Formats: sequence, C-alpha cells, structure tokens
Amino acid sequence: MPVDKDSIEIYMKFVEMFRDMDAEIPLTTVGVFLVVVQNEHMTMKDMAKILGISQASCSRNVAYLAQYHRLNKPGLNLLVTREDPEERRRKIVSLTQKGKRVVERMQSMVS
Repeated sequence: MPVDKDSIEIYMKFVEMFRDMDAEIPLTTVGVFLVVVQNEHMTMKDMAKILGISQASCSRNVAYLAQYHRLNKPGLNLLVTREDPEERRRKIVSLTQKGKRVVERMQSMVS
C-alpha cells in the first residue's frame, strides 16, 4: 500500500500542535478531541463506544481537555461538559471557544 506522504505530514503537524499545548498529552486524548470535532454535543457514553475505551477512561480524557482535570490541575480548556437536560446523569461534550480556534488551525493546515 503506497504511503501518502502529504497526509502523513499533516497528521504529524496535528500531533505537534497538541504536543505544543502539552508535551505529554496521550494519543487517546487527542482522539477524544477529534471525535468531539466530528460529533459535537455527543455524550461521553457514545464517545467511549466509538473510541473503544471505557467510560471512565473517556471521562478522564475529556477532563484532561476541559478547564480542570484530575486533582484540580489546569486542563487545556478545549472541551466543556454539561448535563443532558433529558438525563442528568449523562454528560454532553462540546468545544470551547479555544477548542474551536484549534479546529480552525487544523483546517488551515489542511488547506
């Protein structure tokens, strides 16, 4: 299978952009962000199913990308969660303004 070097270069730029925000960001966390970009206002349960990870792992990764993550440490502030008005136990995940700016940057890398 031939390798599309231009596509690989774009993917590497995406990874570098996230590494600039946090040098130790897990790849799963980047995957969570990309799923929210594709499916904004998705529940964590549905996101976990798409990524093939546990709901606990999904929750930790979303927290990493939110304003504060575990142990009240500052997060990247790319995502925000809110209660589902129909089912208060469910959390719906959306992009913050900063998250939307990151998406715009990603789109400019592809153009």
